[in-house]
Amino acid sequence: MSIKIAIMSMKGGQGKTALSVNLTDRVSKANRNVLLIDSDMQANVSTIFQRDHVCNLANLILGEMKEFEFLEINKRFSILPSGGKKMVEAARYIGNSRFRETVLKNLLEPLKHSIIIFDCAPSWNEVNENILMYVDYVIIPVVTDYLGYSGCDQVITYIEDLKKDARGLCRAEILGIAVTRFNNRTNISKTILQGLHTHWPDLVFKSLIEESVSIQEAPAYHNSIFGYKNGKTRGAQMYEKLCKEILMRIAKKWKAQTA
Repeated sequence: MSIKIAIMSMKGGQGKTALSVNLTDRVSKANRNVLLIDSDMQANVSTIFQRDHVCNLANLILGEMKEFEFLEINKRFSILPSGGKKMVEAARYIGNSRFRETVLKNLLEPLKHSIIIFDCAPSWNEVNENILMYVDYVIIPVVTDYLGYSGCDQVITYIEDLKKDARGLCRAEILGIAVTRFNNRTNISKTILQGLHTHWPDLVFKSLIEESVSIQEAPAYHNSIFGYKNGKTRGAQMYEKLCKEILMRIAKKWKAQTA
């Protein structure tokens, strides 16, 4: 069975795509076949890798593609582009569907990758609702500023409300809150971090991603942080710790659920 993870935030600029790309690459280096699905009309995953394809999520939802074709980044790391602005049409299609809550779940059922990761759009829409009906876990990326903190609260409330409305059909569990940009020199960063630990003490990952030039540069060189400068950067070291912590938490929960 695949382990399915959504990287979701309701605010832009939270390091969502960076976390999605870097976690996917790190998982692939652990000899797992991993698929990164871009569901955001901004298509940042395609921009980073300078790769696009007519087989994308939008065209699959709209029925314009019948077979899955993935873009291979390395032997175990594949991506499915979003389709960019066509995701608006795809969201409208899902909204008008008779079985609107499970369109994506039924579409993606044939996938056999060990881990499937979604880079979600920072918005409330039918696509994100469908993703939550499909995935096992949600990771919420947060920048330590007021808007980031507010966005985190919105995602958690959104998921809780959806699970109530779905009457048991939505089983998405919040795996954790990942701090993707922390500035130890500012009081606001320290205050927000303290607030996150106070309100969600069991969810916040211990490994912090501090502000780093290498993390900003890696996408410009069309690579993950682990591929940029052969992974010999401070940014890669921080993401290595965070990704290991994420994988350990997944393994612990998966073991408990399948025991």
